[in-house]
Amino acid sequence: MTQVNLSKTVGVEDQTVGTPDPASTGSAVTANPEPAVPPPENPPLLLPAPVYPGGLDPAKLALFSEQMKQLEAELKNIFPEREHLVSQLVFALLSREHVLVHGVFGTGKSDLLSALYSCFETPTVFSIALNKFMSESHVIGVPNPKQMREEGVLNYQREGGILDAHLVELDEVLDANAPLLRVLLGILNERTFKRGRQIEKALLHTAVASTNGDPVAVVKSAPELGAVIDRFIFIAKVNYLESAESRRRMYAKFVSDQRPSVRISFDDLVAVSNLVCGTEIALDAEFLAVYDEVIQAYRKAYEKDQTVKISDRRACKLIKLVRASAAINGRSEVSFEDLYAVRWGLCVGNDRSQHETFMKVAKPIVDKAIEQKKQSFDEVCVQLLKKYESEIPTLDDKTPLSNDELVQLIRQVGALDKQIRDVKPQLPSNLDYQKKMRERLSALSAKLNDRLLPVK
Repeated sequence: MTQVNLSKTVGVEDQTVGTPDPASTGSAVTANPEPAVPPPENPPLLLPAPVYPGGLDPAKLALFSEQMKQLEAELKNIFPEREHLVSQLVFALLSREHVLVHGVFGTGKSDLLSALYSCFETPTVFSIALNKFMSESHVIGVPNPKQMREEGVLNYQREGGILDAHLVELDEVLDANAPLLRVLLGILNERTFKRGRQIEKALLHTAVASTNGDPVAVVKSAPELGAVIDRFIFIAKVNYLESAESRRRMYAKFVSDQRPSVRISFDDLVAVSNLVCGTEIALDAEFLAVYDEVIQAYRKAYEKDQTVKISDRRACKLIKLVRASAAINGRSEVSFEDLYAVRWGLCVGNDRSQHETFMKVAKPIVDKAIEQKKQSFDEVCVQLLKKYESEIPTLDDKTPLSNDELVQLIRQVGALDKQIRDVKPQLPSNLDYQKKMRERLSALSAKLNDRLLPVK
């Protein structure tokens, strides 16, 4: 894969090249020594390297965007009826969040995850199938026996365990016992393992957990597991393939062992996720007010349904999906359309009714915000157009003008036309206003050119 490096400022050191002194060096001097190179009269001016959001230049971000879109398209083609889950996985990687996949056994959950992880170059992957008899040593690593024997200290050895992994697969996560789940909570949410005096930072980027049970039913029988499930911003349900076409594609994929062809540097993924999870992509108060309006509208739509709950923690973390939407589209700034990406964390992956409800409540809010932004932006544009209009010179046909004066006016009209052309109004009425101003300038320019006297 072609790597796109960030721009760097390279310093230049002044060097003086001279003829060595034989008395000081004790070596012979050649008969024709090379002449000294004089320093340049005008040394090159070193400009500071441009600073880009998250350290990513637009070309690098655009390349990564194309690669992720290709990965998403290939996975959706290889794994039919998993389109929603694939989108959730992509957004989870961009936002460093986690995915919980549930459904009946034998639906290709692990196969899809293996195909996804294989597309990234050099990450460490940790995979384990959990059960109620496992302890934290199965996921963290075994305690150091020497320290236990000589010092009486329980210190886990992290090599090869979950703490050293970037991408993690936790199969049958809800089968784990309560103590182990509490350990996993700290790793998933805080990227930290704490046990007594031992505090270890996890390298975890994204974890995908799976279970054959229904999380809603599990929480009803064991409410304490609600905190575990809430750590997974993305929740998806998978079933057996329904259409004959999907099954034929599944068979073809199985016999040919079809895999995605794209390869993406994991370092690039980390760089973009730093941009998504950082503060470089600004969200102003106006944008956050619209975001909150969308969240509250969806909450209200399900206020009588106890199975759909949006905690404050989830509402805060879903903001990252807005930035992720901008990043995957090659942008380092958000637009109101990016709010639609929030549905991947609000809605259960393939629950069509939830997605339809989200779009029903969110679209009017987003459309209104876009229209208001256009009007606000156009107000500034109109002020500029009126200013330029006041600067259009008036031409009196009876007043004699020299050629130099006419040329100066023609240049002034041309400069005004360029300024007016660079204004970008969006409302039709203001576009019409701009068009009429340019037509007026064009007519004035033609009249001035007609009055130019031929050069003798």
